[in-house]
Amino acid sequence: MGNVLYLPNALFHQPPFRMKHLLLLLGSCWLLVVGAVAAPGPVTVVRDTAAWNWLYENAQVLPAPASLTLAEVQSARWAEQFRPLPKADLPATAQDQWIRCAVQSGTNAGTRWLLLVSTDYLDGLEVYLQRPGGPARRHVLTSTAPYAQTHALQLRQFNLQLDLRPDEPLLVYARLPAQQRAHLAVVEQAHVLQTAREGDLTMGPYFGILLALLAYNLLLYFSVRDKSYLYYSLYVAAFAAAQLDMTGYWRQLWPSSLSGAGLDLRQNFILACTIFFGTLTARAFLETPRLLPRFDRLLRLTLLLAWLPVLSFLTPDSQAAAWWQAGTALWTSVVLLTAGTLALRAGYRPARYYMVGWTLLLVAVVNYYLSQVELIPHFGFWSTHGVHVASALEMILLSLGLADRINLAKKDRQLAQEAALRAAQAQQAAQRETLAAMQEKQVAQTRALEVSREKEELQQRSNQELAARAAELQQAYQELQASIRTSHQLQELDELKTKFFTNISHELRTPLTLIISPLEQLLSEARQRPQQAAPPEYALMLRNARRLLRLINQLLDIARLEAGQTRLAAAPDDLVRAVRTNVLSFESLAVGNEVELRFESPLEALEVYFDAEQLDKILYNLLGNALKFTPAGGQVVVSVERQAERAVLRVRDTGPGIPAEHLPLIFDRFHQVDDSRTRRHEGSGIGLALVKELVALHHGYIRVSSVPGQGTTFVVELPLGTAHLQPDELQTVADAVVAARPGAHLLPAELDRPPAAPAAADADADDARPLVLVVEDNPEMRAYIQSCLTAEFRVLTADDGEQGLEQAIATVPDLIVSDLMMPRMDGLELCRRLREDERTSHVPVILLTARAGDEARLTSFGLGADEYLTKPFRPEELRVRMHNLIRQRELLRQRFGRAVTLQPRDISITSADEVFLNRALGVVEERLADADFSVEQFADAMALSRVQLHRKLKALTDQSTSEFVRTVRLRRAAALLLAQAGNVAEIAEQVGFGNLSYFSKCFREQYRQTPSEFAANAVVEQ
Repeated sequence: MGNVLYLPNALFHQPPFRMKHLLLLLGSCWLLVVGAVAAPGPVTVVRDTAAWNWLYENAQVLPAPASLTLAEVQSARWAEQFRPLPKADLPATAQDQWIRCAVQSGTNAGTRWLLLVSTDYLDGLEVYLQRPGGPARRHVLTSTAPYAQTHALQLRQFNLQLDLRPDEPLLVYARLPAQQRAHLAVVEQAHVLQTAREGDLTMGPYFGILLALLAYNLLLYFSVRDKSYLYYSLYVAAFAAAQLDMTGYWRQLWPSSLSGAGLDLRQNFILACTIFFGTLTARAFLETPRLLPRFDRLLRLTLLLAWLPVLSFLTPDSQAAAWWQAGTALWTSVVLLTAGTLALRAGYRPARYYMVGWTLLLVAVVNYYLSQVELIPHFGFWSTHGVHVASALEMILLSLGLADRINLAKKDRQLAQEAALRAAQAQQAAQRETLAAMQEKQVAQTRALEVSREKEELQQRSNQELAARAAELQQAYQELQASIRTSHQLQELDELKTKFFTNISHELRTPLTLIISPLEQLLSEARQRPQQAAPPEYALMLRNARRLLRLINQLLDIARLEAGQTRLAAAPDDLVRAVRTNVLSFESLAVGNEVELRFESPLEALEVYFDAEQLDKILYNLLGNALKFTPAGGQVVVSVERQAERAVLRVRDTGPGIPAEHLPLIFDRFHQVDDSRTRRHEGSGIGLALVKELVALHHGYIRVSSVPGQGTTFVVELPLGTAHLQPDELQTVADAVVAARPGAHLLPAELDRPPAAPAAADADADDARPLVLVVEDNPEMRAYIQSCLTAEFRVLTADDGEQGLEQAIATVPDLIVSDLMMPRMDGLELCRRLREDERTSHVPVILLTARAGDEARLTSFGLGADEYLTKPFRPEELRVRMHNLIRQRELLRQRFGRAVTLQPRDISITSADEVFLNRALGVVEERLADADFSVEQFADAMALSRVQLHRKLKALTDQSTSEFVRTVRLRRAAALLLAQAGNVAEIAEQVGFGNLSYFSKCFREQYRQTPSEFAANAVVEQ
C-alpha cells in the first residue's frame, strides 16, 4: 500500500508518457540491458504472511514488440531471450516488456494469497496465470476497466486472487505496455486488509483537515463576504477531490463510478478546477492586481490555460494530450511560485505564508520522485506520505495567511483612514491659513485700489448713476404712457359695459314694470272683492315677472361691482337683529317646503358696520339656495357669533351636499354643480358669485364646507370696528335711516310658494275627451299647461320622467306632453322608453324645452318624439298640434280597423304597433274555436292588464277588446262559408259562437245579411 502515491499536481498524474517526461526533468534516464535466459528462472517461494513478497527479485524481463502473444513468448525463440532484472525494480521503457516468474506457496494449503499491482496509472497491463502443462488465465488490468474485473477485494490497489500450492509452482507472465511501470507483489490476504486499515487511519486525518479547512473558510466567506475565502474554499474542494481520485479512494468508495473515457474526463476536469481555483486563490491572496499589475497578466493567462487538460481530452493523440497536461501543470507551478517570490520581494507580509507552504509542497514532491528513482528509500514514511503532510501544511499556512491578510487589510484601512483624516485636517488647516493670507492680501490690495481709484470710480459711478437714472425715467415714462393708455381703454370698456347693462336693465325694467304694476293692481282689487277671486294666472305671471326682475338686478349688481361703481355704505347696526329679520321673512317659504328653518345666536346683539341693502342680498342668496336644495324633512340653521375681532355668520343645511371637485369652483360665475338635463333645481349660477363680491366689498371673506349626503355650510366673516373701512365707505346713522328701505328683491312668502296643482283627471272617467299626460318638474309650469288643456282634454300630471313612465304604462294615454330637462329621467330617455314598450309605443309625444338648438331637436326626433316646441310657447299652437297628432292616430286606427276586418293574417309588419296587432290576431286565432275565451284570458296571453289591452286596441283599431275578438271570428266564419266548409251551425261552433241565433245576429250586423244568405250568394256567384 505504501507504494501507492498520487500527487495533486497534474505533472505527476497522467499516463505513462507523463512519467517519462518527469524522469527527464529530474535527470534520470533508465536503460534496460539484460541477457537472454532460457529457463523461467528460480521459483519464488512465499512463506512470510506478514510481508510484501516482491516478484521482481527473481523475475526475468523480455523487451518485445506490442504484437507479441503469450504463445510466441513461450516459444523457444523468445523464451531464450528473457534476462534477469539487474535489480528489484522495472523502469519504464520505450517498448512493451514481458515479465516472467514462478511462484510457489511455502505455507499450508489454506493460506489465501493476492497478487497486488502498485502503480499510479495502468493502461492495459496483461497478467497470465498458468500451471505447468495447463492453460493460462488472462487478466487485463487497466484504470478504465470495471472495478470488479481488476479488484478481487475492495482495495485501492489492483489485486488478483492467486491459487498457490506448496507442491506445484504457478507461472506468472505479465505484459507491461511501453512507458509504464508497475510493482508486482504477492501478499497474504489478511495482511493486506490490516495494512489497508492502517493506511486509512493515516489518510483519515489528512482528509479531515481538508474538510475542516473547507468548512471553516466557507463560514468565514459567508461572514465577511471576502472573495478570497470563497476562492480558497473552492481550491481546497478541488484539491481534496484530486487527492481522493489519485489515492484510489474515489474508485474504492464508489466502485460503480465512471470508467473508461468518462474517468479520463473526470480526472482532467478535477485537475483543471484545481489549477483554476488555485490561481484565483493566489491572485486574491497575494493581491497581484494591486501589487504586481504587470505580472497579474500572466496569472489571468493561467486562468485560461487551466482548462487545457479538459480540452486535451478531445485530441486523439494521447502523447500530445499528455504534453498539454504536463505543460499546464508545470507552467502553473512556475508562475505561482514566481508570483509568491515577487510579492515577498515587494514586502507583502502574507506572502511568507504562501512561500513557506509552496516550498514545503515542492520539497515533498522532489522527495517523492527521488524515492521513485531510488535515490532515497522507496518505502519510507516521508516517501509515502510526505506530499500529504506537505499539502496539509500548505493548506493550513494558506488559511493562516488569508487571516493575516484580512487583518493586515483591516489595519491598512484603519491606518489609511487615520492618515486620510490627518491629511484632511492638515489640508483644512493649510486652507484656512491660505485663505487668511489671501484675505489679508485681498484687503491690502482693496485698500490700495480704493486709494488709487477713488476719484475715478466716483466719477464713473456718478456717470453711470445718471445714465441709469435717465434710462429708468425714460422707461418709467414709456410704461406710464402705456399704462395710461391701457387704463383709459379699460376704463372706457368698463364704462361701455356698465352703460350697456344700465341701458339694457332699463329697457328690461320698463316692460317688466308695465307687467308687474298692473298685475299687482289687479290682485289688490281682487283681494278687495272676496266674492270674485282673481284668476290664478295673475299670481303666476306676477311671480315669474319678479323672478326675472331679480335676475336682472343681480346681473346689474355684478356689472357695477366689476366696474367699481358700487360703493359700500356701511353704518353701525345690530347684525343679530338684521339676520333674524331676514330669516323670519323666509319662514313661510320653509313651511311650504316642509323644511325646518331655525336661527341661533348666543348674543343678544352684535354691532357691526355693514351695508343693510347688500347684507339683504347676501342673506337672500344663501337662504334661498339652502331652502331650494334641502329636501322635505331637512333643516336649515342660521347662526351669528363673535370670534375675536370678527362677526361670523353661518348658514348650514342638510341637503345633498356638494362634491369635492366642485367646491373650488362654487363661487365662479355661472358655475353650477349639476348642469345636466336631469338636474332637480333651476338656477342661473350667479347668486354665489354675487355673494362673494358683496362679502369682499365688506372686507370680509366667505368659505364653504360640504360633505356629500350630509349637507353644506357657508361661513361669512365680517371684521368688527371701522379700522378696515375707508372714510367714503362710512355712512352716518341719519343717512342710514333715510336710505333704509325694505329689500325689493325679497318676495312675499305667499308669492314665492308654488301654487297648488289642479286636481288630476280621472283616467277611467266616462269622458269622450282625449286623455293627455303632462310630465313637467316645474310645478308652476305643470299647473299652467294643465290649465291650458283642461277645457279640451282630460289631463294627468307627473313630476318627472320616472313617474311619467309609470303613469303612461298604467293608463296608456292618448297623448303625452313632456319637458326635456327633468330630474331622475329626462324627456329624451322617457321618449326612448315609451317607444321600446309595446304598451305605449303608439302614444304620440310632444317635447317642450327651453333649448332651441338643432342638435336637441334632431336627437328628440331620432328617439321617436312626434313634435318639438320651444319655450315660451303659445297655448293655441300647443292645442292645435295635439289635435293634429290625435287626428293622425285616428286615421291609423281606421286603417288598422279595416285591415282587421278585411284580412287578419295578411297585415304587413312595418312598425311596433303592427307587430303588437299581429300578435293579438295570432292569439285570437289560436283560441278561435273556444267559446269560453274571455277578455281576461286575452289580456293574460298578451301580458297586459285588461285596461291596458282595451286602451291599446281602442287606440289602434277603434274597437274594444270584445269587438276585436268578435270581428276576427266573424271574418273567419265568412271565409269558411265561402269555402262551403260546413253548414251554418257547424261553422258557428268552429269560430267560437255557442249560440246560433247570436251568431246570426252578429253576422248580419257585420255583413248586412244572414249567414245562410251569405253562403247562398257565394254559391250563385261561383
